[in-house]
Amino acid sequence: MSFLLAQLTDTHIVAPGYDGELYVDNTDRLRLAVDRLMAETVPPDAVVVTGDLTDLGTVEEMAIVSELLSPLTMPVLVIGGNHDLRPSVRAIFEMPWVADDNMSWVINTGPITIVGLDTVAINQVDDGGEVQHGGQFDDARARWLDNTLATTSDRPTAIVMHHPPFATGIGWMDETGLDDRRRFAEIVGAHPHVNRIFCGHLHRPITTTIAGVACSTGVSTVHQVELNLAPDARPQVVCDPPGYQLHLFNGTSWVSHTRHFDTGGDVIDPQWA
Repeated sequence: MSFLLAQLTDTHIVAPGYDGELYVDNTDRLRLAVDRLMAETVPPDAVVVTGDLTDLGTVEEMAIVSELLSPLTMPVLVIGGNHDLRPSVRAIFEMPWVADDNMSWVINTGPITIVGLDTVAINQVDDGGEVQHGGQFDDARARWLDNTLATTSDRPTAIVMHHPPFATGIGWMDETGLDDRRRFAEIVGAHPHVNRIFCGHLHRPITTTIAGVACSTGVSTVHQVELNLAPDARPQVVCDPPGYQLHLFNGTSWVSHTRHFDTGGDVIDPQWA
């Protein structure tokens, strides 16, 4: 039994009047992404949004995200990112959240189990009002993930999360990556039914393996992070084409495709076809 999972990520929706958008209309980009998803020749069985749904984390922004996603006729699964305040996510989206201070969840859908792992810092906003953008994998979440995976061993299982559990080589972004990548890898390696990990945060399509499991970050619907692997590279973003990803589970393994939209190009039939 096959299963097609679409991944949207880092949509950074803002409320009207906010002047912090970079280069593009974030709202219009998500609207275009949803329209293109609904036009896929094979509709996804579910859509997952891997964090940074909003830019400031307000309830108003989160409500706009929900409205923009509402044309999707398939289940929509969300996990928060470092720009998303937990109370706002929980106020707008109905998910089987595990606890008041945790946005993690578990869903069985089709032939697979999807585990949504909250990687946002518990004290997301510090005493000075500054948002902590780094990812956190503390003792409580490590225990929860280990115990949860132990209960899903009879089904192929994918993990979705915002912060990637690996260093990408883009130094200024890695500074806000997951804090205990080694422990995460040990837990994944102890559960061989985990066969895919999907992440956000990086605004680029990047792929590696964690304990032998394919792990990737998705392309953003807004701007992308500039690819610069120099150790001293400064933070930069680039107006590469936006997009989303389609992950096809064929019953044993996953195949991932990146769909770009708003590129200005038409689909044509070549003369040799």
